[in-house]
Amino acid sequence: MAAEILAAVKICASTYRFIKSAVHEGEEITNMTKAISKFWDAREQVSIIEQKATNQSKIEKLFGGKSIESQALEITLQKQKAVQLERDLKELFYWTGNGNLWQDMIRERTRIRNMRIAEAKRKAEARALMIDCSMVVVFLIMSVLIVLGITNVVVD
Repeated sequence: MAAEILAAVKICASTYRFIKSAVHEGEEITNMTKAISKFWDAREQVSIIEQKATNQSKIEKLFGGKSIESQALEITLQKQKAVQLERDLKELFYWTGNGNLWQDMIRERTRIRNMRIAEAKRKAEARALMIDCSMVVVFLIMSVLIVLGITNVVVD
């Protein structure tokens, strides 16, 4: 999970650097839809990874390898980098005279993003529940098999 969030933030950073250099070379920011979309895709990935990390199953938490504090620190630091890159992109929009475009985009982004985050959270919770339930079923089956094995030994 740490590698995923780091990769997403690196994509945000490299895309921002590309947009910034293109603007400084005279390119219109409105002509860079593909690059801006790539930035937002990577930024969205950071949010999805954050939801997965905060909605792990109990089994994943138990055997996840990293402490909760370590995961929280890593996610928080990478999320802060992504937020700063977003601020920098906003400044670039305003600096190029596209402040209204930024505001419209953020308004629409917020609407769509809230729907996607709710869906990602729902899926992560369902996945965690499925893993936990599967482990309970496996435990029950193992218990029944052990009890049947002991019963057969006592009867014989």
